[in-house]
Amino acid sequence: MSLAGKSVFVTGATGFLGGALVRRLAADGAQVKALARNPDRADYIRGLDGVEIVKGDVTEPDSLARHIPGVEIVFHVAAIAFGNMEKQRAVNVEGTRNVAMAASQAGVGRLVHVSTVSVYGYHNQGLVTEDRPQVPGTPPYNRTKSLAEAALKQIADAHDLAYSIIRPSMIYGPRSTFWTKQFFGLAKRKPTIFIGKGQGNCYPIYVDDVVDLMTVLATHPAAVSEAFNCSPDPAPTWRAFMGAYQRLAGHSSWLGIPESVAIIAAPVIEFFLKLRGEPQDLPALIDQMIGETTYSTEKARTLLNWQPQVSLEEGVNRCVPYLREEGLLK
Repeated sequence: MSLAGKSVFVTGATGFLGGALVRRLAADGAQVKALARNPDRADYIRGLDGVEIVKGDVTEPDSLARHIPGVEIVFHVAAIAFGNMEKQRAVNVEGTRNVAMAASQAGVGRLVHVSTVSVYGYHNQGLVTEDRPQVPGTPPYNRTKSLAEAALKQIADAHDLAYSIIRPSMIYGPRSTFWTKQFFGLAKRKPTIFIGKGQGNCYPIYVDDVVDLMTVLATHPAAVSEAFNCSPDPAPTWRAFMGAYQRLAGHSSWLGIPESVAIIAAPVIEFFLKLRGEPQDLPALIDQMIGETTYSTEKARTLLNWQPQVSLEEGVNRCVPYLREEGLLK
C-alpha cells in the first residue's frame, strides 16, 4: 500500500528492517524522518529523495519530542536482541514507552510497532494464532518484546493512540546478518550440521513481505488496535530453508545430530549463555525446532487481504548479490 505524500517517522532506520522500510517509503513518495543513533551508519538510506536523517535515540524522550511532532505515521522498528534483561528492557520496553508517549502527545494518526512471534515463547506446537497467550519464557528478548506490547497498549488506551502491531518471524534477505549471512555460512559447510533430519518447521519471511505488511498496517482501518503475525503459512521445514542456501553453495550434504544428543547438550549450553547474561531457554527452543508449528497469517488474509508474495526460492535467490558482496559466494 502506497504512503505517497505521507509524513512518517521511522525508528531503527539504520538497521536491516528499518533500512528496507525507509527505502520502500522513499520509493513510494513518502516524506521520511529516519531516526539514527549514529548518523554515520546511515549510508544505506543516505541521499534518498524525501528522506531526512535525524539524530536521536528511543531511550532519550527529548530527542523524540524534537522530531515526531508534525508527522502522520510512526513506524517503531528499533530494538535490540542481545545482552541481559536490563540492557534489553531499556531499549525494547522503555524505548517503546517513550515512542508511544511522544506519538500520543504529538497527535500522530497511527503507530506501527514491530514486535515478534517470539512473544509466544517456544512451547508451541500446531497452529499459533494472534490470540495465543504470550508465555515468552526466560530469554530477555522474548520477555522484553512482550512487555513492550503491553506498554504500548497501556499508553494507547490512556491517550487514545491508534496503533497496529506486526509480529514477524525469521526475517531474511539482503543485509540480514543472522538469518541470511550466518545461516548461509552454516549451510555452505559440507556437510551442513544440523539437528536431526531438519523436518521440524521454521519460519523464514522475506524482508520485503514484512515491509509490505507494515505499510498496510499504517493506513488500513481494520488494523487499528490489532496484532498480526507475519510468517510463512504454511511453514517450510528447516531442511527446505537450509537446502535453499545449500543449492547456492552447490551441495546438499547433510549431517544430522541426533535429537536426543541435542536435547541432552542444551542445558550445558544454556548454563554458559546464562553466564553471559543471555539465557535462551534452549531445551524448549530445540523442542520447537524439531516439532510442527505454523504462525497463522489467516487474520491478515481475512481482515487486510494481505499475504506474503515472495516464495522461499525467490527470496533466497534475491540474497545472491548480498552474499557475493560479503565474500561468501562466488
